[in-house]
Amino acid sequence: MTIINKYLLLLLILPSLSFGQSNATVKLKFAASHSDSCTLKIDKVFIDEYNPTLQTKIDENECRFKVSLNNPTIAKLIYHQQSMMLFIEPNDALELTLAHDSLNGIVSIAGQGAEQNKFLTLFFKEFNFDFDNEKLKQRMLNSTADAFEMKLFEQRKKQLAFFNQQDKSKFSNAFNTYLEQTIRYHYFGSLLSYPITNANQSSTLLTVTALPEVMLDKMNSNLITDNALSCLTYRDFITSYIIYYTSKANGFNKFTDYNTSMQRKVLYAKSNLTPKTLTWYIANFLNADCDKVAPYTVKAIYRELSTLEHGGTYTQLLKLKCEARIKAKELPAKKNEEQNKKQKTHETTSKNPFEGISLKDLKGNAFNPQDIKGKVVFVDFWASWCGPCRQEFPYSKQLHERFTEKQLKNVVFMYISVDGNDDAWKKAVESIGMEGLLLISPGDWSSPIVKYFGINSIPHYMLIDKNGEISNREAPRPSSGDLIYHEILKLLN
Repeated sequence: MTIINKYLLLLLILPSLSFGQSNATVKLKFAASHSDSCTLKIDKVFIDEYNPTLQTKIDENECRFKVSLNNPTIAKLIYHQQSMMLFIEPNDALELTLAHDSLNGIVSIAGQGAEQNKFLTLFFKEFNFDFDNEKLKQRMLNSTADAFEMKLFEQRKKQLAFFNQQDKSKFSNAFNTYLEQTIRYHYFGSLLSYPITNANQSSTLLTVTALPEVMLDKMNSNLITDNALSCLTYRDFITSYIIYYTSKANGFNKFTDYNTSMQRKVLYAKSNLTPKTLTWYIANFLNADCDKVAPYTVKAIYRELSTLEHGGTYTQLLKLKCEARIKAKELPAKKNEEQNKKQKTHETTSKNPFEGISLKDLKGNAFNPQDIKGKVVFVDFWASWCGPCRQEFPYSKQLHERFTEKQLKNVVFMYISVDGNDDAWKKAVESIGMEGLLLISPGDWSSPIVKYFGINSIPHYMLIDKNGEISNREAPRPSSGDLIYHEILKLLN
């Protein structure tokens, strides 16, 4: 199966270009047709199942589409269980002629936009093997990392040389950018996929093998840009990027719990992706995997998505799926019936995010989550060895003092240490003169609380509202002054 038959289709959005709403037309002419309709699929939201699909009847051996466009678009033309990719821009008028009743028998492409579509077809025909996901996977499984990277690098050079040999002046700027991005991100995305694909071949393999650092010297933040979001290989790269580097933050250990895995990936994405890319990533992740995690996790991440785009396109598209999962009573299987019953009770009746988490106070007493029920909670995750954490405590004290005695009856300042042992924690509490709800979940980066909430760095702050819902997983620091004060005040009111 060729890349033309395999690739999902994309809406190319380039902020440097500005188009008014214009029509483009696509006409498919047959020598003789045996099917009764044609389909054109436009990926406007980058999630296949939500993309608009145009279908038209074949009339006198022709099918015609009129598409309203603001920006260049990659579209998927489907006929008789076959498909091909087209690059369409506003005002294009493409006419494809088939010698036989098959998309594989295209004789000519004419009209406005023809030149770049001829080359698009030629490019993916020439490099079909490189972009075939199944063949690529087999190369990953049957090659060492060095051999795979060398082959990948060699093929990228060939792809660029093939493209650079063309008279690019015949192509639009948008098309040239799209091809360059396709080649670039296919290389980086495939490279990051190598250790992931190999690690996922065995359920008994508990670690991911890190790539040599020399291979990653050009894997920097400059690769992450909303300008490339329309490119499928960019989106594949982003998915692999988050998996690989979240795994790295976890010591290259596989996650044994999918809830933790999803939470950690979303947190890492929030810290490292650009706004539009982040919104797409969370939406795509939820859409694909929301049935694999607990309703509580789906609810929290769906709320993150809604906050990011203010209840926009993805929030609405995923509304039914996410709400159905949030309300679902079934839970992931547990090791024994008693543990499953306890977890089920928590998911269906409790709104306290600390239920089931072991925390203890300075006297060694177990923390009771009911003690914070009905209150606004500002959570500070810290450790005695964390300099930036300790620098925030004077501001934390100032924040505490801004609230009235009446307000403080409904606000809890919770400080959770992840120190490796109680002694270091208690000494730090005494030397700093800390006040508030002081708790510990020992273990440093192996701390249960770190794993539970997927915390990648400290200090880390979180806000919980009166209903026990996490209102902000990455709340502002105490040193933000009015910013965090007014956020707490809003929850109080």
